[in-house]
Amino acid sequence: MNTLLVVDDEKSVRYSFERIFENYYNVLTAEDGRSALDVLDRSINIIDVIFLDVRMPDMNGIEALKKIREKTINIPVIIMTAYSDSNIAIEAMREGAFDYLLKPLRNEQLHEVVEKALASARLRQVAFCCSDENFSGAETIVGRSSTILELCKKIGQASGSDIPVLITGESGVGKEIVARAIYNHSRRKGEAFMAVNCAALPEGIIESELFGSEKGAFTGADRKRIGRFEQCHGGTIFLDEIGDMHLSAQAKLLRVLQDGSFERLGSSETIRTNVRIIAASNKNLRVEAEHGRFREDLFHRLNVFPIYIPPLRERKEDIQLLAEYFIARSAKGTTKQVKGISPEALEMLMSHNWPGNVRELENVIKRAVVVSTGDIIGVNDLDIHEKPLKKELCALTDVIDSLIESAIATEEHPDIYTVVVSSVEKQLIEKVLEITKGNKQKASELLGITRVTLRKKIQQYNIVSG
Repeated sequence: MNTLLVVDDEKSVRYSFERIFENYYNVLTAEDGRSALDVLDRSINIIDVIFLDVRMPDMNGIEALKKIREKTINIPVIIMTAYSDSNIAIEAMREGAFDYLLKPLRNEQLHEVVEKALASARLRQVAFCCSDENFSGAETIVGRSSTILELCKKIGQASGSDIPVLITGESGVGKEIVARAIYNHSRRKGEAFMAVNCAALPEGIIESELFGSEKGAFTGADRKRIGRFEQCHGGTIFLDEIGDMHLSAQAKLLRVLQDGSFERLGSSETIRTNVRIIAASNKNLRVEAEHGRFREDLFHRLNVFPIYIPPLRERKEDIQLLAEYFIARSAKGTTKQVKGISPEALEMLMSHNWPGNVRELENVIKRAVVVSTGDIIGVNDLDIHEKPLKKELCALTDVIDSLIESAIATEEHPDIYTVVVSSVEKQLIEKVLEITKGNKQKASELLGITRVTLRKKIQQYNIVSG
């Protein structure tokens, strides 16, 4: 049974918490900040969530929060106050509070925030303990940066409801892992979880894949097909790279989000489904909507709870833990006894820019484990090279400056964003294809996009790819 610590100078408040949660959790209490720190020192290993009042004698809640954070960053702390003060709220969240509640507190509200806090705490524990000897080998969220801790908090919040979630970030940052974490900590865990890569499905197939089709609905439809939304009733569906979904399929998806209904292709029968939707994209869907490439109404329906995952180059403090995690995963599939990585090799990992993000790091470590001859990965085991593209990208700076000046100088007042991005994107793709000698797989990896997206761009810009 989980344990709560309730810190409040009012005896009636402490008693109320004991009555509310007595059948659900162990409840410890303290009458002020100093007493709370004493309780924490004695019971830090069993306390899962702390409720902390702001206005208390001797040591106020913010001061106590700072002291608690010096002892542990893994226990969610929920601040309580009877006074609405935005400055205190901001300071509390800045000092690492999980949430900020105004009194009087409702029972339902308290149960909900505890569930979210416990889910977040479990994720934080996974993030810090992923390299433990009892490591199970399952994919998980890994890191110790403030970014990862904030990500865990958002996952915990998203898991507590069925609202749509939109996960964004560059290719390779781990969007599907985040989606699965939300599912694994949600009320729908145990029900179906289905992942659909929208970029990998051609325009004529995606509607049948998602919504199903009747026999004879289109050429090649030789039997009735039950779509993912129908199969996934009661569960969660993950729509990856939703920015590549065709507009006609977007219209049907919008209807599912609005009222949970759809029809199979070739049928007029309305089918109802109860599915939680998590979507992901490496594109800026707001910009895509502004330019008519994505439905604006669908964007707003999906963007109820946005989660952005920063690229690995912006959170390099996670690289060492990620490397250790991937070493543990990779070694389990081989006869190798690789136990770690040398300081020189780690420095090499830290200095790399990781355009392919976490996925690129994973592949580098997998190879290193296979080719290593000892129990420690060294510099010679790492296949990391500065991409020749870097020098070429620098040369595009002058091109961008020239395009902007030219666009501003025109009397027609063009869409500068579209003009500049389209021109630079075309030259960038041409240069990458030149460097990779027309190898589209290598080119898509360098660009951080899927092969399907690259193929569309080649057609869009009439690029001769060899």
